[in-house]
Amino acid sequence: MQQMKPETFAQLMRLPVTLRADLLEFVGSTPVADGEILSLIQRLAGGETPGLGRAA
Repeated sequence: MQQMKPETFAQLMRLPVTLRADLLEFVGSTPVADGEILSLIQRLAGGETPGLGRAA
């Protein structure tokens, strides 16, 4: 398992609680590179739902 960088974790913790919980659950169950986590954080913070386009 690859460790998340502290800077990435700090950004993840700035997400709203529901998004943060979902992303932490995903990261905890799947090997994900730090760069991919950053990309997901940016997409979620921008209101995008990965795989579905923009959130309604």
